[in-house]
Amino acid sequence: MIDATSATRSSLAEIQRTEPLVRAWVHVAADTALAQATEIDDRAGKTPMPLAGLTVGVKDIVDVAGMPTMAGFEPFANRIAERDSAVAAGLRAAGATILGKTTTTQFAVADPTVTRNPWNLERSPAGSSSGSAAAVAAGHVDLAIGSQTAGSTLRPAAFCGVVGFKPSFGWTSRAGMIPLSDTLDTVGLFSRTVTHAALLFDVLAAEGIERAGECEAEAPARIGFWSDAAQLATDDVAHLIEAALTRAIQAGAVVEDAVPPAHYRDLLAIHHITMLVDAAAAHEKQFRQRPESYHPRVRSLIETGMAIPAHAYVRAQILRREYREKALANWATVDVIALPTAETSAVGLEWTGSPALQAVVTLFGLPAISLPAGLSPDGLPVGIQLVATTALGNARLLRIARWMEALLDPLPAIPTGINPDIDTDAGH
Repeated sequence: MIDATSATRSSLAEIQRTEPLVRAWVHVAADTALAQATEIDDRAGKTPMPLAGLTVGVKDIVDVAGMPTMAGFEPFANRIAERDSAVAAGLRAAGATILGKTTTTQFAVADPTVTRNPWNLERSPAGSSSGSAAAVAAGHVDLAIGSQTAGSTLRPAAFCGVVGFKPSFGWTSRAGMIPLSDTLDTVGLFSRTVTHAALLFDVLAAEGIERAGECEAEAPARIGFWSDAAQLATDDVAHLIEAALTRAIQAGAVVEDAVPPAHYRDLLAIHHITMLVDAAAAHEKQFRQRPESYHPRVRSLIETGMAIPAHAYVRAQILRREYREKALANWATVDVIALPTAETSAVGLEWTGSPALQAVVTLFGLPAISLPAGLSPDGLPVGIQLVATTALGNARLLRIARWMEALLDPLPAIPTGINPDIDTDAGH
């Protein structure tokens, strides 16, 4: 029998134990969460609640009624959401218990947060969904909501050793979410397993989006390895990705080189122009009113976006469409594309890591998922990224990811940075 109240108490206890180290939260609504859990238990058996008994954190750019939505922006310090975002409403209806708001880089871009990586408290959890990934990795919650404009779901998942799923562009409503880029922003999902990611996806998917259902494993016949992009990875990352693909071959898959639609650096340039101009459009009015409240890297991004001429943006969008169509044509003969999620394992606290290996997937609006592929020699997680080869291939990607997940060794249940059996002063 589902016991949402016990699950919520357990999550709150874990937050109390390690949050001073991890610092994944900007707001924990303990009393509200317990009241919500009691209501869920009272409704048990009366209405369908597929997420009943599961706890969730919500990135602090997404409105949850009665909770602050600050987005790392000081003028929003007293901004309390009057109503749920579409995502929060979907979570409630499905019986999830919302524990609070997780940290984000300011307006979901660039400058690091205070959050630490649970695997090593002197390393970054990545950005911008830093708190969501860290909260799941630390065992604070079962699920978390993030977003991705460049690499803000996939990279934090890889750095923190959890599952991160960026579905297809437009897969769910962004109503009630503070924007950065209207043509790139995508709601992202964090969980410990592909099964839970699929469950959360099914609950929130918009009308017309195919559901994953029970997410039975599906073995791919052919995997396309994006070697052009993978060459950016360090030797330690490349070794673990090679080992994962070797297991796939041993399990019956064929791995071949994926033909890229263009040079990876050209695709990154198109993404960069798109994000800069979109961010300037979204923030111009507010930025002119309060430029001093924007963090340095966000300020630079918006100022650069304002200076890019219209013809350069339009040209970038033409190339974006052409290269996307070419990618889909080139990859039509494979079931999934594979590459490292990030170039490195978790970097230092001074930045959030490179989005290079995630941004092109976002540019094309394709579904992508990051799975833990093992630990690097310094004990940090490394992620393998799987990308759908069709624009709305969310459900099939989840089935293939479930198959790949079963081939990979699970990571230790308690990350080393917060494991009480490991003597460390990091974060104190």
